[in-house]
Amino acid sequence: MRRLWVLPALVLLAGCDAINPALRYEAAARQLRFSLDRVEPRVELAFPLEQSRLRLLLEVGVDNPSDQRLRTRRVAGDLRLNARGADHALGSVSFPEGADIAPKSRSVLRVEVALGYADLKTAWGPLSGAVQRREPATWSLAGEARFEVMGIEFGVPFRTRKESGR
Repeated sequence: MRRLWVLPALVLLAGCDAINPALRYEAAARQLRFSLDRVEPRVELAFPLEQSRLRLLLEVGVDNPSDQRLRTRRVAGDLRLNARGADHALGSVSFPEGADIAPKSRSVLRVEVALGYADLKTAWGPLSGAVQRREPATWSLAGEARFEVMGIEFGVPFRTRKESGR
């Protein structure tokens, strides 16, 4: 009967972090701040037009104010462009698996994405205006960073954006 009182007493005295240290990592991951630092688009025109492509170099900054070193399992999101008064879905972006996010510092996730004309047909006009003529546009990325700590997997959603051509 005494054993039944040991666990609640331990939780009360030591706190939940002592029982489940993964909670400390999850709390640290929820403090991360994401920013879309760089969007470097390049339109590669080809003939016929269906062979054209858009290449994007993306850099997402991750600020980690906590004392915990975190390692992502996967970071992915949906990339959008708002230009000429309309919002256009460009596709999904996935960053390298296993990105290391150092404590009390800033890390940068980089990826190059190539999207074909067929995928971007409806957004091709606003895209080429934003890229080639430097028309005002807003790039946005909404996604999730996935972590696994001590066999417990969890995700942290993020949203970030960057204006260009202004």
